[in-house]
Amino acid sequence: MHGVKVHRSLSNEKCESNNVTVVKNWLIIFSQGWCDAKEIHVRFIVLFFTPQSQHISRSIVIEPDMKRCIPLFLLLLLVILFLSAGCTETPPVSMPSPVGPSATGTGTGGISVDFGAMNSILASNYIQMVDLNMTFIDFKITNPTGSPKTVTVESEVPGYTEKAVNTVVVPAYGEIMIGQTPSLRPGAIPSEMTSATLHYKVALADGTRIDEQTYPIKIYAKDTMVWEVYDGTEWNDMTPFIAAWVTPHAAEIDPLVRQAAEYTTGKAMSGYLCGDSCSDDEWETYTNAQVKALFMALKNEYRITYINSPLAYGKENDAPQRVRLPKESLTSGSANCIDGAVLYASALESIDVNPRIILIPSHAFVCYETKPNCPECLSCLETTMTSSSMFEEAVAAGNQEYLAEMTNGNFKSGKSKDISIAYLRKEGILPMQ
Repeated sequence: MHGVKVHRSLSNEKCESNNVTVVKNWLIIFSQGWCDAKEIHVRFIVLFFTPQSQHISRSIVIEPDMKRCIPLFLLLLLVILFLSAGCTETPPVSMPSPVGPSATGTGTGGISVDFGAMNSILASNYIQMVDLNMTFIDFKITNPTGSPKTVTVESEVPGYTEKAVNTVVVPAYGEIMIGQTPSLRPGAIPSEMTSATLHYKVALADGTRIDEQTYPIKIYAKDTMVWEVYDGTEWNDMTPFIAAWVTPHAAEIDPLVRQAAEYTTGKAMSGYLCGDSCSDDEWETYTNAQVKALFMALKNEYRITYINSPLAYGKENDAPQRVRLPKESLTSGSANCIDGAVLYASALESIDVNPRIILIPSHAFVCYETKPNCPECLSCLETTMTSSSMFEEAVAAGNQEYLAEMTNGNFKSGKSKDISIAYLRKEGILPMQ
């Protein structure tokens, strides 16, 4: 049995520079670049309000060097996501307002506070913000007086986040920027779309209030995945963030792997330990035996059944997709195509086998590298066949689907996606659990 021989479809070795243009109160970022391996062209546009933009000339153009395309690409996608929302199979025809709450005010002693925040929390993306050097709420505090001022800034979403607190000294006749991303409370994310309130307070060291406001925001359900975001001009790809659903350290994954070990000859799931002397075919056989063990455990012990449940509730004009975390699929004994893909990917990553999630129009399945450091050594599995077919049939179907996407050019055109979990881990997309 032979897998699909391919080349890695993600690379970040060659990138061009960005142009950043500020126009009125909108910061418009145009970024164009390409990556060598498959000549994947990337173009994205971000529009968002920045509290400091009113102090910047509309004619300023900045051209920083761009050393790596993918990390910046992910950062910009996060900005787009929290300002608007999209879907996977049926794109909405209009866009919700992209501007989160913002305000400017003058408080005690003439100190002014400019404030801007994102208007929603999506758990899978929110937890990535610190690693991607992004903030949920930003303040610019200006001190027009002749003496420095000690100021405390607080923000939180009551009931859902901890309180973020910063104490800073604003120099005389100066200003200071403060960005905060309040930590999510464990278990606080709701199971359905929920309205919440963002609260912030800015005060002097003695407690004298400078500014205090509350603003409405939305919190997406914990299992909501937004695949694309419309920025008013074009659709922006959010698929890299599906890697957040791949949760190899979830408590429920270890029992699955132990059950799977019972289906192997050596009663062990050892990952990439075939040895340096193994040929490519021997590596494929060795790795496939472990994937088959997972398949058999899910089939016989967990009795995973395919069901179609793609919808989730979101904001007006949203059409997001519900994606179960692996623990939920194992508990319920059911999974749709993307649920099954992230479940298998989680188990594979837990034994140090590199999984790839394949997204094709209206469908998803999983592939895996059968040999370490060999992206072209690939086998694929049609996860929806777990309950109804033999492992060999599911592998044959997965390989056929992958080859079809390569042949018709969908990977090269971007219509289909080959998502390397190992690659995205290096770029900062971490598990939700």
